[in-house]
Amino acid sequence: MPLMKHYQDAIREGAIQQDPAQLEGIKVLQEVWNDLLRPRPKPVARAGLMGMFSKRRNVVEPVRGAYLWGGVGRGKTWLMDMFYSRIPLAEKRRMHYHHFMFFIHEELKKLASHRNPLEEVAAQLAQEVRLLCIDEFHVMDIVDAMMLHGLLDAMSKQGITLVTTSNRVPDDLYLNGLQRERFLPAIALLKKHTHVVELDNNIDYRMLKKISHDSFLEDDDAILVEHELEKCFAELASGAVEVGQDIEVQGRTLPTHRLSENIVWFDFSTLCETARSTRDYIELAERFDYIMLSGLHVLGEEHESAARRFLNLIDELYDRNVQFIFSTTISLDNLYQGHKLKFEFQRALSRLNEMQGDDYQQVKLAG
Repeated sequence: MPLMKHYQDAIREGAIQQDPAQLEGIKVLQEVWNDLLRPRPKPVARAGLMGMFSKRRNVVEPVRGAYLWGGVGRGKTWLMDMFYSRIPLAEKRRMHYHHFMFFIHEELKKLASHRNPLEEVAAQLAQEVRLLCIDEFHVMDIVDAMMLHGLLDAMSKQGITLVTTSNRVPDDLYLNGLQRERFLPAIALLKKHTHVVELDNNIDYRMLKKISHDSFLEDDDAILVEHELEKCFAELASGAVEVGQDIEVQGRTLPTHRLSENIVWFDFSTLCETARSTRDYIELAERFDYIMLSGLHVLGEEHESAARRFLNLIDELYDRNVQFIFSTTISLDNLYQGHKLKFEFQRALSRLNEMQGDDYQQVKLAG
């Protein structure tokens, strides 16, 4: 069993700790692996008169995938990435959930004139992909929620196997969302086409690995904090440095404190308290090695939109291993004081702590 051997090797090397729930995840992923590498069955013809005349009358039955869910830091992404990187299959793609939905929306724009654009997107995707791995499946947007049933259905009919991670059990996805009853068929499809595996024992392995505050600067002196940020920027910047220069992101102009080839410094209000989208954060993560953020403050119930944007920003930077440098006057534990996003901020706190570790080489300044 290739996956089990690698898992046991990682345990012997001290990289991870053995975990019964993770072992179950390994077994399921190995089953998906074996099924994907078997010869593909012939397409199943659609029944009925309409199937005789349909251009897409053949349905490819997908290999049943995996839905790995559990609390923060449980090793879900590590397991999925181990599976993805080692399976000898060329027709595969790995994306963060935000990137995937961004990709789908962009493709739908191109196919707006088609009668069934979701089916067309799935058909085009299936030409290149048999295995789709999606990290951090967490539905928060009503537009995505309303679209996902049709998309998942179309992908399954094209024979695309889904392996995904999430902090929520499928039945809790888009919980309390607007028109959630219309999202329930998507949940049913996820449960039908994936093995649902819980990875939870209340241990956050990212927290155990390292919670380092060596790079914290706790000081109420704003001038001192500004000086430390400037010093950090100067050490990291390559090429010419622009002060107060605007940049264009997704066709809109954003003001910056400082800007160079590899690093950009924003105020929190610019990135999180104005009408920013996930696409903005994706572009920034692709363009820069370092993102600096100053002016982060307590996020209460009146700041839910800003808090949600901050969560999305963290996800994009984390997924692309962009180094994050930011300042705040309070501890991370007390940063979010609202109620709606407590679950999401627990995940973000775990990620921020991991981003401070030596492996991630993240620098955090608090002032």
